[in-house]
Amino acid sequence: MLDKARRAGLERVRGVGGIGVIPPDWRAKLPQRPKRDLMADLGVLRRRAERELHDLRQRPRPDLRKLWQQRLEPDYRALLRKHRILIAGLCVTAMFAAADSSFTWGVTDRVPGTGEAQRVAFPYPLQMQSTPPSVRRYLNAIANGELLREQAVVAAAARSTLERAKAEAAAAVAGERQPWMTGSAPVSPGSALPGITGFTLPTRGIFTSAFGSRWGTFHNGIDIAGPIGTPIYAVANGTVIDAGPAQGFGLWVRIRHDDGTITVYGHMYDFFVSVGERVPAGMQIARMGNRGDSSGPHLHFEVILDGRHVDPQQWLAIHGLTFG
Repeated sequence: MLDKARRAGLERVRGVGGIGVIPPDWRAKLPQRPKRDLMADLGVLRRRAERELHDLRQRPRPDLRKLWQQRLEPDYRALLRKHRILIAGLCVTAMFAAADSSFTWGVTDRVPGTGEAQRVAFPYPLQMQSTPPSVRRYLNAIANGELLREQAVVAAAARSTLERAKAEAAAAVAGERQPWMTGSAPVSPGSALPGITGFTLPTRGIFTSAFGSRWGTFHNGIDIAGPIGTPIYAVANGTVIDAGPAQGFGLWVRIRHDDGTITVYGHMYDFFVSVGERVPAGMQIARMGNRGDSSGPHLHFEVILDGRHVDPQQWLAIHGLTFG
């Protein structure tokens, strides 16, 4: 009974005018749609697209220049005339902004490699090589030549020392006296004080720089300028403890004197003593030059007392020597 009532209720629908009854065979009475062939439909669409494409190709192409002149150009000209003041102001602003800014796009600092081509814009025909030759080999050649020269100076000083040692030995055997044995090597008149332990100025020239702060650094000595080749003398009796190349000095000589004081002579053109040699006050040990960190021919002279740099000007003044 319940199933029959449910089927009867499902077969009734409420219509606009009341209750209607759906017949049981309503599905069979529906109109049948014809089955469509998908491949046939695709073929029709393809042929239609080909016809439309053919029609587009057959149509004449529009003249863009004529279209611009007839339709767009008058409008743009009118717009430019209307806003000419605003456009001029924008152009000036853009020009100043470009002048204050740096454009780095498209710019590179990379140097092209050997055999590598690079396009460079020139307003005139190319007059130089696009890849400049490296100067490194020239700098290396200069450094090598300077090294060879320094080695020759050291070797010449060693030979000179050996010759003086032989002369001293021969003089001692023969009972003869030599100038370098008495500390009376030729010096400028008045530059040496009398006495057993004499002192002399290291060189003659123009006093150019004092001891103390200079150019943001501390200058540990004094500078005396003069022509290249000006003689340099040992200021007192002592023993050579350094003679050769030195960082920043080019060539230098350092002497430890009998009282423990060390004097330093730098930027020399060459020198005539070697390590371990005993030198008297006033003996010429070198010639003035412009080697190392130097801006002109001069002698850089330092005095080291008890391990500390002292003012060479005051140290010389204590021993009665001043630069006139």
